[in-house]
Amino acid sequence: MRKYLLPIILYLLINTLFVDKYTMRVTEWHYLCDALYLIFSGGLIYALWRKPLCERAVKPLLWTGGILYGIALIGVQYMIDPLTLQVDRWSAIHYFLDNLCHGIYPYSAQTHLGGYGSPFPVWQILHLPFYALGNVGLSFFAALALFLFVIARSRSARTALMALLLVIASPAANYEAVVRSDLVTNFFVVCSLCEWLRYRGWSLKEHTFLLAVLTGLCASTRLAAVIPLAMLYGYAFLHAGWKKQTGFVLTVLATFALTFLPFFLWNGNQLLFFEYNPFVLQTRQGSPAGFLLFALLAVGWTVYKKDSLQHFHLYAGGLLTVLVVITFGYNMIVSGNCDLYCSGYDISYFNMALPFYIYETACALSHESASETHPSSPAC
Repeated sequence: MRKYLLPIILYLLINTLFVDKYTMRVTEWHYLCDALYLIFSGGLIYALWRKPLCERAVKPLLWTGGILYGIALIGVQYMIDPLTLQVDRWSAIHYFLDNLCHGIYPYSAQTHLGGYGSPFPVWQILHLPFYALGNVGLSFFAALALFLFVIARSRSARTALMALLLVIASPAANYEAVVRSDLVTNFFVVCSLCEWLRYRGWSLKEHTFLLAVLTGLCASTRLAAVIPLAMLYGYAFLHAGWKKQTGFVLTVLATFALTFLPFFLWNGNQLLFFEYNPFVLQTRQGSPAGFLLFALLAVGWTVYKKDSLQHFHLYAGGLLTVLVVITFGYNMIVSGNCDLYCSGYDISYFNMALPFYIYETACALSHESASETHPSSPAC
């Protein structure tokens, strides 16, 4: 259990940020709420670790719990008018697809709060089925189902159940679902993809082209989505030889560019030179100096952590967390505003790392090693 303390602590810290931010708006006793959350969640994690569930109860609980959780949160979604939400990630996708389906240039669509959409084309198009259902926020439940399915296949149903319980106990994840945000959804998908690649044993040496295409497609959701894949294959890439490295990078860039080609041909000026184009929106909070620092840390981590594949989920989540810390830290220094809960800092960016910490913690609770590729089923 001791070796899993770091992902557990980071999981609890991210969720405590959300508890603190939103309870302080309604009560002066928000620190008490933080303490109660930590006692409840910490106690739940400890209890599940000390007394594992009987094997016969695992699959019924996984199915029943997943269905009831989905029904409850979908019900909450439909009880809230999305136009009253002060979060516009859902409308950045909805109005993009609404324009697309009506023959209007999609990246000209404004959100219900007057902003513009930053998600890249692959992520937008993946939401078409949910747009057709009238609620793009339903993608959260599809991504969570994929996440749990991959864990059940690559690990066990017990680990998938532990992951589900950690999601249910996560105010940060529930917040994302209720406000129909797609951020944690994106990283449930990326985490699932990385775990599936590990489970199937895909290597950079044997699957160079396919992995490059997958990386390019991931980049065409959010740029940060490439970070976990870079952690997964970074060490192999650095030792692959310049020909393979060049071919890999060119294939990634070509795939990424091709996803934008229809929109470039439609209205290249709007795509590239509009003040609020998606490239600007996805990079405007950072800085060249901050990105350079992060890149150096990432490369250094990959070079010196030769066991990064075995400890992949912790390292991937850690780098995503470091990215947000560097970005917020730089902005605080430049602006002089250190209020983490002000509108200038969106703490939901920490949720990018949440699926990876959930995975690591779920492995601990099911008494499995996250470094194993083909774990055996746990005994009752």
